[in-house]
Amino acid sequence: MTPAAPSKVIGVHINYRSRAEQRGHVPDVPSYFFKPPSSVSADGTPVVRPRGAELLTFEGEIAIVIGTRARGVTPEAGLGHIGWVAPANDFGLYDFRWVDRGSNVFAKGQDGFTPLGTPVPLSEVDPAALVLRTRVNGEVVQEDTTANLIFPFGMLVADLSRLLTLEPGDVILTGTPAGSRPVEPGDVV
Repeated sequence: MTPAAPSKVIGVHINYRSRAEQRGHVPDVPSYFFKPPSSVSADGTPVVRPRGAELLTFEGEIAIVIGTRARGVTPEAGLGHIGWVAPANDFGLYDFRWVDRGSNVFAKGQDGFTPLGTPVPLSEVDPAALVLRTRVNGEVVQEDTTANLIFPFGMLVADLSRLLTLEPGDVILTGTPAGSRPVEPGDVV
C-alpha cells in the first residue's frame, strides 16, 4: 500500500537540537508552516532555482506520512496514526524570506520544492532511532538521528491534531538538523 496524495504539507520550524544550538534558541513548543501539496515531488524531477534567486537552500528532513485520520489524539496515540516515513528535502529560497514575513509561501512553497523519497512503513523502523543523512555531490553535509529530536513524531501528530484534522497522505516535515546551506545549479542533493 502506498500513501494517498497529501491534502496538507506541514513543516516544523526547529526540531533538531543541533539546529536549535546553531540558531541559539531551543523552542519550548513546536511551530509550523504550511507548504502547498503542489510543492511535493516524488519522481526525481530536478528542483529549479528561479531566475534572480541565488540562495536555494536544502534542508534534509524525515517526512512522516499520515496513515489514518487523526483528530484530538494523545502523544502516545500519535505514532499509531503515522503510516510511513520517507526521506525528504525542504528546499527554500532565502532570497525570498523577506517577502514572506514568516509565511514561507514564496520561499518554500514553489512547485517541486518538497522532494520525497520512497516511503517506508513505520512498522518496519524504529522511529526513535532513524538516521538522517544529507549528501551534496556525494559529500555528507548533514547527519543526525531522531534520538535528537526536540519534539518526537507522536507528539507532533498530537499537537497538530488538537486544532486540525490530519488526513491519510498528509505530510509532516519533521525538521532539519544543522548543516543546511545554499546549493548551486547542477549540485546533486
